[in-house]
Amino acid sequence: MNPICSKFIKPTVNTICRRIALTQTRNTYIFRHVYVPPVTPEGQHQRPPTELQNYRKYELVEEETEKPAGPLKVILLQDVEGIGHQFDIVEVDRDVARNDLLITKKAAYASPFDLKYYGDMKERMKEELAKRVRIPYEYLKIGRELQKLVVPLHVSMDNPWTLNRSIVTASLRQMGVDVLDNGVFLPKETISGPNFDYEAKLTRFYVVINKQYVVPMIGRISHISADESKQALYPDAAKQPSEEQLRKFGIKPETPYFHSSPEIDENFVVVDLMNSRKKQ
Repeated sequence: MNPICSKFIKPTVNTICRRIALTQTRNTYIFRHVYVPPVTPEGQHQRPPTELQNYRKYELVEEETEKPAGPLKVILLQDVEGIGHQFDIVEVDRDVARNDLLITKKAAYASPFDLKYYGDMKERMKEELAKRVRIPYEYLKIGRELQKLVVPLHVSMDNPWTLNRSIVTASLRQMGVDVLDNGVFLPKETISGPNFDYEAKLTRFYVVINKQYVVPMIGRISHISADESKQALYPDAAKQPSEEQLRKFGIKPETPYFHSSPEIDENFVVVDLMNSRKKQ
C-alpha cells in the first residue's frame, strides 16, 4: 500500500471503529407469527418454515427498549444500611445491585434456586437472627442529623428561669426539630438564671425517638432579651465543639442507645441509663 494512503486510511478506520463502539445499542424485540404454523404431529419431523411463505411473516409485539428495565430483585446476604437486613428480599436500582451489592457479595440474585437455598438458611438461623439488635435505618439517619446540632437554649436575660424540658423543646422547634416535652430528658444538675456565668455553657440532654432510640445532644445556654441592644453574641455558636471543649464542661462523648422495645416514657430513667453506659 502506498505509504501516503496508509497514513490517512488508518486514522480514518480507527475513528469509524470508535464511532461504531460508541453508538452500539442492545435492543430486544418480541415478535409473533402472523400465521401460526400447525403443531407437528407426534413422531413426525417438523415442517420447515420455508415451506409456506406465510409462516415466515411476523409482527412486532413489543420493543423492550421503549420502557425502563425497572428495579432488580435480590436477596441480601448481610445487613445493608438503608436497604435492609440479612435474608431480606428487596427490589433495588439495577446500577446499585450490579455495581455494589452483587459484586461485593452483599446480595445474590433472587433466582428460584437462591430463594429456596437462602430461605432454608434463614430458617436454620432464625434463633440467631432473633437475638440480633437491628436498629431501623430511619432512627440511625435521624440520630446522626441530631448529633450534628448544637442547640442554642434560649433563656431570658430579664426574667428568672430554670432550664427544663419546655425550654429545650422550644429551642429545638426554633431549629426545625419538632419533639414532645416527654421526649426530652435533662441531667439532674439545676441550671437557673439569669446568670451570665452560664452564658455559652454547654450542657448535655437527650431526645428519645419513638420511645425506643435515645440520642445524646448538646445545647448551649444563650441569654436573650426583648431589648435587642442587650443581646449576647457568641462566635461560632453553631459549630460542633471539640472533645476538649466538651471536657471543659464535664461532658463525655456518647453514642445513641437502642432499646429492645418502644417503652421509654417520661418516667424512664434515661439519664441514669446513659450515665451507666459511660462507665462501661
